[in-house]
Amino acid sequence: MGDWQELAGSGLAARWEERIVRLGSLNWLASLSINLSPGTEFADAQTAQGASIVGLAVGDRLAALFALRDPLKPGAREVVQALRRDRHAVYLVTGDNRRTALAVGKLLGIDEANIAAEVRPEGKAEFVQSLQQKSGGKFGVAFIGDGINEAPALEQADLGIAVGRASDVARMAADIVLLKSDVQAIPEALGLARATLRAIKQNLFWAFFYNALGIPLAALGFLSPILCAAAMGLSDLVVIGNALRLRWWSK
Repeated sequence: MGDWQELAGSGLAARWEERIVRLGSLNWLASLSINLSPGTEFADAQTAQGASIVGLAVGDRLAALFALRDPLKPGAREVVQALRRDRHAVYLVTGDNRRTALAVGKLLGIDEANIAAEVRPEGKAEFVQSLQQKSGGKFGVAFIGDGINEAPALEQADLGIAVGRASDVARMAADIVLLKSDVQAIPEALGLARATLRAIKQNLFWAFFYNALGIPLAALGFLSPILCAAAMGLSDLVVIGNALRLRWWSK
């Protein structure tokens, strides 16, 4: 190891005065045989309140514990309820320990069965893939995230949504980037995406209809060149007009 090393999904390790200092998840520190029992009471109390615990170890001794809280974004619970009303299954996938994940899930109103905790970055993409395989193509999977760890899952999902102020990697991997950090825009974004897909299918239908009807009639001599040109122009107007209806779309 050099002066310092980053371990994805675990933490950081650095050399200081011939000793190794580690800062990261408790599971990682425990896997290195570091005794975490002195901080058990503190960790249990904080995780029950939805905090994530990060440990600092010097050598093989636990030196400190930090409780980190990422407050829920305003309206997050309402967003989950809106998605469920639209018959979307909502999942919480996080690298935090299960107690923290369950506490946050309870605040959001997410079913315990739909909470996946202690998931490593690559595991989030695998979780999305498992949902896709489970659906058998009957429905798409959307993933919402903002961090570097979410980039593989955003790439794997049928629809990746990066929340405003997301990391550059997450923004590049996502299909939709919300310009604001307001999560209340998520149901609207999904609704607009459905409306756009519906408009595309309608336009394909009308384009096929016009050509399927017009080409045989023109080939048999029932349509003059002028009428054919007018029909094509009318087809374009129908397609463009149908697409422009999205400007007045509202949830």
